Amino acid sequence: MFLEKETKALILMEKQNKNKPAHLFEVRKELCTGCGLCASSCPKDAISFLWGKAEIDQNRCVHCGLCLRVCPRGAIVEKVVIEAKALEKEIQSLQMQVEAILERLDRLTGVK
Repeated sequence: MFLEKETKALILMEKQNKNKPAHLFEVRKELCTGCGLCASSCPKDAISFLWGKAEIDQNRCVHCGLCLRVCPRGAIVEKVVIEAKALEKEIQSLQMQVEAILERLDRLTGVK
């Protein structure tokens, strides 16, 4: 199931401008109560219900975020899909920042 969602996300990203990350809205089924507020707020009727839980049609969704804002349970979450190279670059940057912080802590505490 995880790979299926990731594949859909990557396909969506290919459809969009490759310089911009793809935004996906996803329903966390364990939090959805089926109240319908998200569906009634959706300007493109991209939200339907299956077994009492909201489902977002990614092909119809325009990523306006209205559903995210009206959900009283926080069941709708936004995901941003980025390319692997951009993610690797971000991870390297964060690792360098962590190393710099650890070095400062070592100097402050007199370790080493």
